[in-house]
Order: sequence, then structure tokens, then C-alpha cells
Amino acid sequence: MPTVAVVGGGVTGLTAAWALAQVGIEVILLEAGDRLGGVIRTDRLDGVPVEAGPDAFLAGDALVSLCSSVGLEEDLISPDVFGAYIWSGGRLRRLPPGVVLGLPAWPVQALREGLLSPIGALRAAAEVLVPGPLRGGDVSVGALVRRRFGREVLEGLVDPLMAGRRAGHTDDMSLQAADAKVDGLARSHRSILLGIRRGRRSGELSGEPPPFLAPRGGMERLVDALTRSLRGRLGPGCIRTGALVTRVSSRREGFTLDLQGNGPLDADGVVVCLPAPQAARVLLGLSGDASRELEGIPFASTAVATFVYPPASCVLPPHGSGFLVPSSEGRALAACTWYSVKWSASAPADGGIVLRAFVGRAGIDPALSLDDDGLAALLERELGDALRPTAPPRLAQVTRWEDSLPQYRVGHPARVARIERALEGHPRLALAGAAYRGSGIPDCVAGAEVAARRVLNALAP
Repeated sequence: MPTVAVVGGGVTGLTAAWALAQVGIEVILLEAGDRLGGVIRTDRLDGVPVEAGPDAFLAGDALVSLCSSVGLEEDLISPDVFGAYIWSGGRLRRLPPGVVLGLPAWPVQALREGLLSPIGALRAAAEVLVPGPLRGGDVSVGALVRRRFGREVLEGLVDPLMAGRRAGHTDDMSLQAADAKVDGLARSHRSILLGIRRGRRSGELSGEPPPFLAPRGGMERLVDALTRSLRGRLGPGCIRTGALVTRVSSRREGFTLDLQGNGPLDADGVVVCLPAPQAARVLLGLSGDASRELEGIPFASTAVATFVYPPASCVLPPHGSGFLVPSSEGRALAACTWYSVKWSASAPADGGIVLRAFVGRAGIDPALSLDDDGLAALLERELGDALRPTAPPRLAQVTRWEDSLPQYRVGHPARVARIERALEGHPRLALAGAAYRGSGIPDCVAGAEVAARRVLNALAP
């Protein structure tokens, strides 16, 4: 029976291992740390489950199918409230329904909410007069939006919506990689604005919030269910934590993996589910070209501060679950989720209010150089400016995620293609993870299943 080694025990590695296990392949999952799940982690704060990483995933067939296969389908729930505000000009302003993919389908709606000035709204409406469609290679998000919609749309709407979720700067961010839908609209329509309106009428694009899901009780239940299912299918020895892979080298009809502090492991196939810099070191002996390209993918560090405020100490705006902060505001805070409103089951029994504050943008964020107490104090002050609580938080916890978010710079899709070409001589090896074709959980799950199929197809003869 062929053996496939999966290197990395985040949700990508767990999904790849589970996909391989479905067809009777012997799988060994190797995780360098002492826990599985990567950035998915559910803590208990003030007696309730609170996420330290992502709190939901975008609903899609692949992820729902994965949850179903490990017994979680009936436990998936949607947020109780979902909607965003933008902290702009010292006020929380509701993101209007006319904003699609960060761009205003009807600029007048953004004007009414105070997110655009009259001149900014007029400039955005004039997008229909800008020559198009987009031609040539990849461009930055900032370059496209500034040219077609103007500075105000870029800084007030697109930056907090797109750069906020990817911790990147729009002038560096690849349009193709960051949002393929916008790139497609720009290339297939004379006017992006008209393309958005046409897409909304046809149902291809929606101005409504996207559907999100999470397992009841916390995201870590997905990690636990995958782990339990793998061990039930393959035996307890199929998962090894504390197993640091330092090198993958080729041998006849397979690979040898060097493990720090342990003997080598032979495998017929390998799926590497590591962050790009770690994958570069592991694969250096197989392909210097692939390793150099992997090293060229930068990562940003982030932090999450969770605060529990006393009951009724914060009056939160209605019809929303949090707010985003444009870079131009000059704040450390990038976003805030009203967690106990979004997920009412995670509200403390006495009615306490749980808020999660996010920090981290591309490059070196000065706020992240503060210690935990200093960072929590800074964010508490900024939340005070935005929400005007009447009492200080009774509890605060800071979680740091070092080098956690890959930055999709201009030319990123071409870089990924070069990496894959450099590894074509090793068809039984595949890469998967947030560094390649999307950093969200659905992207990682889809990439893991593609990588598993590639290795299976190469092993089929």
C-alpha cells in the first residue's frame, strides 16, 4: 500500500490527510508543534468559547461536504447578526448595501452614509467614463481602484474591506490574487460599475453579506473532528506531533523525509502544507528554483485582543457585527468584531459583552512591538474612542500570530505558476496552503483536496 506523508498539521494538512485516507492510502501526518489546527484555536474566556483565530468560514460545497464527512454537518450554525460599519472621521458609519466587493455599485448610497464626500461620490460615478477594459498583466488593487474610482473609494471603502482582511497595502496587493472577481469584471467590462450592476441584476453578484458558518461550540471542533476521524480510519499512529521535517529528498519512486531528532521516513508521495518560508527550507534539496520563489512570498504578523466588558457598558450600533478601520485613520486597530452579538451563544451568562480587536498590516506594524499589556491598553483606548464604553473591560487576552498571513504582491499568480513548474519533475509531491491561491479556510480546504488528488493520480499506475 502506498504511503503519503503530509507535512503540516493545520486545517490544510488535516484536510489533505483526510482526502487521502478516503481511498485506502496509508497516511502519516507530521506536525512540528504540539497542537493541530494552525491558526484555528478556540479558548474559553469568562466561561464561554471564544476564538483566538478565525471565527467562521465562508459557506461552500467543499467545506460543507468536509464537515459532513466528519460528522459536523448538523452542528453548523450561522452568525446571529452580520453586517459591517466603517470607522471613518471619528464615527461609525454603516457600510451600505450597495457596496459589492468593496466597490460602490451606487456611490450615492456611500455618500448618504458619509463614507464619500460629494466630490468623491461624483468621481466614483464617473467610473463609467474611464476607458476600459483592463488589459495586460497583473496590477495592484490600489492602481486599478484609484484610476477608475478615485482616491476616496480606495481609502474609505476598498482599503478597509480588502486590505483589512488580508493585512496588506492595496498598492502592493495583486488584484488577480486578492479578488479574482474584480479582476474578471475589470477585464470583461468596459466599466466595472456597470459590470457590478449587471451582475447584481443577473444574480451573479450580491450586495448582501456572504453566508458564513461555524461549528456550534467553536471552530476548533472542526480540527477535533478531522483528527478523530483520521485516527479512527488509520489508527492512532497516523498523526505525529513534535515531528519537525527538516528536508525532503528524492529517492527512487518516492521521497525521504529527514525528521529532527528522529530517523528518516520514506514515503511514496508527499503533500507539503507549510507556510511558504518553511516549505522553501524543506524543499531546497529538491528544487532550488522552487525554494527561491517560495522564499519570495512575504508574510505579515497579526494579533487579536479579546476584551470582556461588563453588561450594558457598551451601546453597540444595531444591525451590525463589527467595524473596519481604513489605514488612513492612522489607528493601530484594523477591525473589531462584536463577538457576543455575532455569536449570542458565546455571550457570558451575566450579559457581558465580548469584543475582539485585530491588529496587523503588511510590513512592520509598530503596535505589534508592544508587549501584551501595552498592546491591550492601546486597543482599549481606541475601542473607547469608537464605542464610548461606560466601564473598562473586566478581562483582556492578547493572542499573537507571527507571520500568519501571506501577502499576495503584484505578480503573485505568476510566482505560483513558476513554483509549480519548478516541481513538475516530482509529480508525487504537491503543495497546499494559504500562500498560493487564497488564505481563507475554504481556499485552504479546496487547495488541500486538489493537492491530494494530484498525488493520488501520480500514484495510480
